[in-house]
Amino acid sequence: MDIDALKVPSNRLTSFCDPDSLGFETTDEIQPLEGIVGQDRAVGALEFGLSIDAPGHNIYVVGFPGTGRTTTLKGFLRRAAQTRSQPDDWCYVHNFHDPLQPVAVRLPAGTGRQLVEDMDELIRDCSREIPRVFESAEYRVRVDEAMGEIQQRRDAITEQIESTTRKEGFAVQPSSVGLETTPLKDGRPLSREEYNQLPDEERDALRKAGDKLQQFINQQLTGLRRVEREGYRLRIQVDKDVILAVVEPFFNEMKERYQDDPNLVHYLDDMREDIASHLDDFRTQDGQQPPTDEHQGRGQDSEDRFLRYRVNVIVDHGSTQGAPVIIEDSPTYYNLFGRVEYRHRMGAAGTDLTMIRPGAIHLANGGYLAIPAKDLLNSPLAWDTLKRVLRSGEIRIENIAEQFNPIPTSTLSPQPIPVAVKIVLIGTPFLFSLLQRTDEDFRKLFKVKADFDISMERNDANCNFYASFVHNQCRDGNLRPFHKTAVSKIIDYASRLVEHQEKLTTRFIDIADLTVEAEHWAGQDGDSPVVMDHHVDKAIKERIYRSNLTEERVQQYIDDGTIMIDTEGSVVGQINGMSVLDMGDYAFGRPVRITARSSMGRGNVTNIDREAQMTGRTHNKGFLILTGYLMGKYGQDNPLPVRGTIGFEQTYDEVDGDSASSAELYALLSSLGEVPIKQGIAVTGSVNQHGEIQAIGGATHKIEGFFEVCKSKGLTGDQGVIIPKGNVRNLVLKDEVTQAVKDGRFTVYAVESVEQGMEVLTGVPTGEPDEAGDYPEGTLNHTITQKLERMAAKAKELSGDGDGTTDTRELQNN
Repeated sequence: MDIDALKVPSNRLTSFCDPDSLGFETTDEIQPLEGIVGQDRAVGALEFGLSIDAPGHNIYVVGFPGTGRTTTLKGFLRRAAQTRSQPDDWCYVHNFHDPLQPVAVRLPAGTGRQLVEDMDELIRDCSREIPRVFESAEYRVRVDEAMGEIQQRRDAITEQIESTTRKEGFAVQPSSVGLETTPLKDGRPLSREEYNQLPDEERDALRKAGDKLQQFINQQLTGLRRVEREGYRLRIQVDKDVILAVVEPFFNEMKERYQDDPNLVHYLDDMREDIASHLDDFRTQDGQQPPTDEHQGRGQDSEDRFLRYRVNVIVDHGSTQGAPVIIEDSPTYYNLFGRVEYRHRMGAAGTDLTMIRPGAIHLANGGYLAIPAKDLLNSPLAWDTLKRVLRSGEIRIENIAEQFNPIPTSTLSPQPIPVAVKIVLIGTPFLFSLLQRTDEDFRKLFKVKADFDISMERNDANCNFYASFVHNQCRDGNLRPFHKTAVSKIIDYASRLVEHQEKLTTRFIDIADLTVEAEHWAGQDGDSPVVMDHHVDKAIKERIYRSNLTEERVQQYIDDGTIMIDTEGSVVGQINGMSVLDMGDYAFGRPVRITARSSMGRGNVTNIDREAQMTGRTHNKGFLILTGYLMGKYGQDNPLPVRGTIGFEQTYDEVDGDSASSAELYALLSSLGEVPIKQGIAVTGSVNQHGEIQAIGGATHKIEGFFEVCKSKGLTGDQGVIIPKGNVRNLVLKDEVTQAVKDGRFTVYAVESVEQGMEVLTGVPTGEPDEAGDYPEGTLNHTITQKLERMAAKAKELSGDGDGTTDTRELQNN
């Protein structure tokens, strides 16, 4: 095998944007960015989701922060809203039949504000005219006319009582308990002394006559009270008729103005009747005139008396152009669905219809509402209530306390409002997958998925887009222009962020931050008029320096020998693997020593880290695949009479991922064949059961991590790394690494099979079997098979069973 054919040339280790290919000198010469590039799938989904009005076709925008998902969504929502008409206003008015259930009234856009003014004016007119009626001579004449008959009946009863008592020789005198009869003598009432001096027979006769007369008086008083009640009702009816006649023109004008809304006309009729039934609220009190202007009409006294006639406009679209677009960044229950507030007076909490407050759903009704999915799911009751609103098509304003209070309390329960709103959730792919799996309602209510990719193709059009994006950042942030060399550096950095030579990142927040920082360093560099490529390099290096303290500490431990890593010589059963440590804001590669030992056994291969419960499921799977390769490669004719152990040295955290499975296999094969491995070459890559090397993640960081160790210990020209061939396109290495490869001081090998990797690591050919299944002498596989045969013979000799077989039940990985 030609080892040199496995070397990756330096020009394939990174991506490079030619500044001259951009077609400008500075970003001042190019056009600003219009629209969005690289998200055709998401754009198509948004266009579809916003144009379809079928039930359940709400949208879930999938993407990671910084990919432009929110900015793009806002632009689409604004454009979509301009094509739709203004939605209606919504207000609450008093329910005269059930005061605890305020009535929801729908009005054309802008009419709600006018209704408030009209109602205030109506109350002022009534407050002004009704007291005048009560003080007028015409009112008193009408009352006297209506009450004349009642007064005659009252006088007739009184006269009947007086005449009858006098005829019987008694007088009527008022007392605290009613009317009492007193005997008369010579036309005057008897005193108590005179009455007691009368003979017993005469006193008894007077008492009997008085009792009989008292019964007559009581009967007449009952009739008198009946007449009084009739008079009271008649007086009320007279007042009501008079007031209705006074306010009728005002209400007729209102009903004519709002005749297109039957519910409001019905409300005005109820209000007119209520005013006529609560005349005391409009009478002049304590000699003071009722409020006659707007400011007095909203005073505390007026607020208490006329509160039920107020209009609470919760949604006003008078100034809205097209459909409303609401971005609710704090989707708590009350912010979304509204609430009923309370005010404290005299130590007690009370509420009324003016304390009803809308939520974002009310404000977005007839338009669009965008909500961060994570914040929505973290808010108690918000997600379940949103689903209920979408299913029922109406929204109820209910306070959380009332829903969980074990003792029912009396409070307002406003009538529900019909809802027609397009909900757009913004979240990560993980949340989308979680909702799809765990919430049966989600797929019914959110049928449109707008998936924002984290990368886009690296072509001329998208490179020009990046240049336009930088131009926009300069314009919006008042930054100095960028030179073409600086833009080319940014484009190369965009490929590095996604670790792909043919891709560019769409997480533009990182690119925006880089432009700001590069411009800052340009200002520090003698106030340079333009941002150059070295300013971008400076920004990248400073960003790394702010975050790579842990990387430097690890490198120090390697340099002083605390962490043992060899970069020279050859050792049997020992290899340098490569791993990536992700600190959240920064990731870096570091080598890790992997060792393997083998001995006679019963086909067991043990992973020390796995036995110590320090490995994850993905790593365990990779290790089981590794053992499957061994069994398939060397255990076709006889069980493997070997026991192997593999371990990661000086690792104290959990090991996960299958990218070290090829390195583990190389170490074990080295131990079996007793062939030393070059310590100057580090390895990464996963392996399948057929010995093929598969691509892994983090190749760029891993290579650079091992390069830093080699550079610190001294580059000899024999050092390098082995990576899967499928990862070559993922390499976007630093200039320092690519230059070292170009100068022959470092080498990157790309392999497709275990055999290729072993030949690079050992310099020994692996060998191919002949027709009899035997390997040529001098090859690695010949050495390994010979050793296995010797172990089998020794095992046969020790077992003494004559056949040399091993219990197949033990030939499995533990």
